[in-house]
Amino acid sequence: MAKGAANSCSATTTQTLFGVFMGPLFERPAVRSSVDDLLQAVATGRFRAVIDRTFPLAEAAAAHEFAETAEPLGRIVLTP
Repeated sequence: MAKGAANSCSATTTQTLFGVFMGPLFERPAVRSSVDDLLQAVATGRFRAVIDRTFPLAEAAAAHEFAETAEPLGRIVLTP
């Protein structure tokens, strides 16, 4: 896969795990500026991720069950 390409893995038809490797793209001023702007928006509260529920890592199976059956309205977070 090319550097900077998206990786996705579909768990079901409605649940998707998505990530992006940015690596050398951070060397581009426009990319770095966009990421800096996003991080600043998070830091100042202008951007906020909606978290539906948090599960301890030991309850990962319950988190997956919740994701597949409860139709969450936000992100599901696993904590150590």
